[in-house]
Amino acid sequence: MTTKLPRWARELLEKNPRATPPTSDDPMPSWLESELLRTPLWARIRGTQDIRQGHPYLLIEDVRAQPELMRQALDLRSELGALAQRLIEQGIRHLVFTGCGSSFHGAQFGAFLCRRWTGWTTESHESQEFSNHWVQGHETTALVLQSATGSSVETLDAARHAVDLGVLTVALTNTPGSVLEEMCDECVCFSTGQRCGPDVSVLTTRLMMLYLLSLELGSATGTLHRHEVDELGGAIGHLPDVAAEFLQEEDLNVSQIANALKDQEALMLVGGGANWFSAREGALKIEEESSLLCKTYRPAEYLHNAIPLLSDQVATVSIGPPGKSYTRLHDVVRTARVAQSSNLAVVVEGDKVLAPDADFVIAVPGPISELLMPPLAAIVFQLLGYYLGAERGYNPDALRTDDLDHARAWLTAFPFGSH
Repeated sequence: MTTKLPRWARELLEKNPRATPPTSDDPMPSWLESELLRTPLWARIRGTQDIRQGHPYLLIEDVRAQPELMRQALDLRSELGALAQRLIEQGIRHLVFTGCGSSFHGAQFGAFLCRRWTGWTTESHESQEFSNHWVQGHETTALVLQSATGSSVETLDAARHAVDLGVLTVALTNTPGSVLEEMCDECVCFSTGQRCGPDVSVLTTRLMMLYLLSLELGSATGTLHRHEVDELGGAIGHLPDVAAEFLQEEDLNVSQIANALKDQEALMLVGGGANWFSAREGALKIEEESSLLCKTYRPAEYLHNAIPLLSDQVATVSIGPPGKSYTRLHDVVRTARVAQSSNLAVVVEGDKVLAPDADFVIAVPGPISELLMPPLAAIVFQLLGYYLGAERGYNPDALRTDDLDHARAWLTAFPFGSH
C-alpha cells in the first residue's frame, strides 16, 4: 500500500535532507525541535508562518468561512447521487462508518442519519476499533471512511483491513490526492483550500456530504417519498444561510458567555439522538481550542450519572432543538439549575421552555429540526471553544504545540507524517 507523507512532513525533510528522520524512539530529533521552536507543529500542518498571539487568531477566519464552504459542498449532490446509484447497483445494503476524532463523530452521525433515511442497516466504529474488532456479517457491506487530511494512520489501517476482507471502501475527504483517496474504491473529495490543520473547520462540509448521500440513497431506494426528498433537500440547502446568520448575530453573545465560563473547572455537554454526536464533537472542539476539560452525556445518562459532579465550578451545556429529546433536556436544565451548575442552553431561536431556565442562551435561527442541528451545533462549539481559548490564554490555532512538550506528545502519539 502507498505510504506517502503529507505535504508538511515532506517539506520539512526536503529542507533538512541530511537530517535523521524522526523515529518512534526519537520522535523529535534536535533538528526538528529547532524547526518547531520557530514554527509550531500545527502551524506547519496548516501551512502558515502567520503565528498570532491574540484575537483574531487564524481559527476565527476558518469558522467564519464555513457557510460559504457548506454552500459550495451542495454542488456535490449529483456526484453523491451517482455514488448512491453505484452502491445500490453493487447490492450494498449495510453501511459501516468510521473515522478518528471529529471524523469518528461524523461517522456516528452518518450511521444515525443514513439508518433513518434509507432503511439500510448501519453501524459506526472508531477506526482502530474497526480494524481490531469488527466482525463481517452476511449483508453486502460498504465501509465509509472520513478523514479531512486523508492521512490519519488509524483510518488508513481501517481501509487496508476492509480491502483485505473484500469490503467496498468509500472515502469522504477534504484533501485531493491523499493516501486514503488512492486506497479506496470510491472517493468524494471536497477541497476547502485549507491544509486541514488542528481545528480547521471542515467537518461541516462532510456533514453536508452525509446529508446529500443519505438523501440520494433514500430517494433512489424509495424509502423517502418525493415530497420528503423535496422538503429535506430544501432544508439542507438552507443550512449555509442559517449558519451565516448565526455567525453574524451571535458572535458577541458567544464571546461574552466564554468570558463568563472561562474559570470553570469542567463543562458537561448533553445531547440526545443526532445531537449526541453534537455533544461529543462540541467537547472535542472546546478541549482542543481552550484546554478546558469536558464530559459528554445523553440526557438520561446525565440525570443518572452526573448529578454528584455538579457544582458552581462545573457548568452544564444542553443542546436542545425541538425533538424527541427535548422534554428530558428540560429536566437536565432544571436539574443543573437547582444544583447551582452554571447552565448554558443551545436552542433554536424563539425557544420558550429551556431558555427561561438557563443562565446563558445561544440561539440558532429557526426553524431547525433535531436532525438538521448538528452542522450548526458544530459551528456553535467551534466558536465557543475559540473564545474560551482566547479568554483562558491559549492559542486556539496551536493545540498547545507552541509548547515543545505537547508537540513531542503529539509526535509520540502520531509519528511524523501520520496525522
